[in-house]
Amino acid sequence: MPLVNYCRKCKAETPLGESCPYCGGKLSQSSEQISFGLLRRPGSDWFAWNDFLRVLLPVWLLVFGIVVAAEAAASGVQGVLALLEGGFLRTMIALLAAALGGIWLILCLQGVESVHVVLDKQGVQIRTYVRQDNAMALYARFLNEQSVEKLAAGDDRPPLQGLTMVRHVSLPWASIRRVRIWREGSVLLFFRPRFWQAAAVHVPVNEMQEAEAYVRKKMKRNKKAKIEPGIPKEGSQ
Repeated sequence: MPLVNYCRKCKAETPLGESCPYCGGKLSQSSEQISFGLLRRPGSDWFAWNDFLRVLLPVWLLVFGIVVAAEAAASGVQGVLALLEGGFLRTMIALLAAALGGIWLILCLQGVESVHVVLDKQGVQIRTYVRQDNAMALYARFLNEQSVEKLAAGDDRPPLQGLTMVRHVSLPWASIRRVRIWREGSVLLFFRPRFWQAAAVHVPVNEMQEAEAYVRKKMKRNKKAKIEPGIPKEGSQ
């Protein structure tokens, strides 16, 4: 089950209960949390592509629009047609294709990553790890040994043996403005602010129902947030 408790003394996840099976310390009900892990290949994950595309495409469209608008202001419709027929459109498409190829290469070089997700009383915690001996995975994420050491030093969880943390996303419940529950894809999408996707959480299919219920429970107090879709009617999927 994904619902576990967390012993702050041992800094370890434990089964639900009143005391820690490792140190015997008392466990608090407020420390109960949803916890699960999964493996991901960024090169074949749409949401990894989305992190790049939502920056690349607006910039590409902005440049295209500025050039066309400037030509229209200077030479009118005939000038715009001449510009497009003269190779500008082909150049812009070639640049876009090259950028997409670069993104594909970067994501492929990132390799396989281990993602650990925790939903607790504070919010959503997503930690991403790669193999400790995979230097290329660091470079493909524009990181180095110093930056990952700094990232690990700021984390309140112990490091995992053989793995290096390359990303840590922390979203307090109060800061989230929209949650999109994609049951068909078994994904939870968190937005902060409402128009910007801050995190996409892939949930194991057999744990999706419990994770969704936990998110809805924690988001009840957040009056500024919206959850899509609404609570399903009884008897519906």
